[in-house]
Amino acid sequence: MESDNYFDPLNQLHRRLNDLDERGLVLTLAAFAEDSLAELLTAYMLDNPATKKLVGGFDAPLGTLSARIRACYALGLITKGQYHDLEHLRSVRNKFSHTWEPISFDDQEVKKHIKAMHYSNLVERFPETLREKIENSISVLLLEIKIAIGKISKSKALATNQGSRIYSGLNGSTEEQIQKCREKLKEINSEIKGAKAEYKEFLANLKRLWLEKYHRASSNGSKEQFEINIKGMLDFASQEEVKYSYIYNRNL
Repeated sequence: MESDNYFDPLNQLHRRLNDLDERGLVLTLAAFAEDSLAELLTAYMLDNPATKKLVGGFDAPLGTLSARIRACYALGLITKGQYHDLEHLRSVRNKFSHTWEPISFDDQEVKKHIKAMHYSNLVERFPETLREKIENSISVLLLEIKIAIGKISKSKALATNQGSRIYSGLNGSTEEQIQKCREKLKEINSEIKGAKAEYKEFLANLKRLWLEKYHRASSNGSKEQFEINIKGMLDFASQEEVKYSYIYNRNL
């Protein structure tokens, strides 16, 4: 899969989602995730009849969304955060698909699972509705899976951790990138003081993302400048938060 094709199936998906009600949205996202995980497993495994029977054959052991999520996580093909978000999606899917009665995102169990999902790493706008939250979070996750499929297909990688998260980048020189990070972190810190509940959690996640960008931008310079820049992060974050930025993309 070429990099410029990653977005093609997702663009088709988004066009369909706009016309769907909440039940249709959930079932479509889950079906797309199920197919994408099958593609990820197939790309990773050997191209032989056994793989086809494991993943897509009649009564296949890895033929369900649940089995595919667990298999991908066990093989290191998705991250811990992706695993948990997919499990929440699966639970929401089950709530909608296992009842003939009316059900919506206002259902307490459904609401709990959607709120527990990670915020999108690419959308820096707070999701005002549960529909926006699940659509943003899962859409980016599906893009990450498509990128992992392309990476594995190109490298023919062996059993190593291929899971990763994606982040929006920064333009300009190293100095301009760091200045942008400092301005954004200052803005977030100012806003987070008066924030409550979910919006405060959203801003905390956004702050971690910008600390990670600050760290990556700092890595572009000399070792001495890197140390100076990292110390500069303490103007906007605690030592624990700065330390966390080093490992953020590994754990989420």
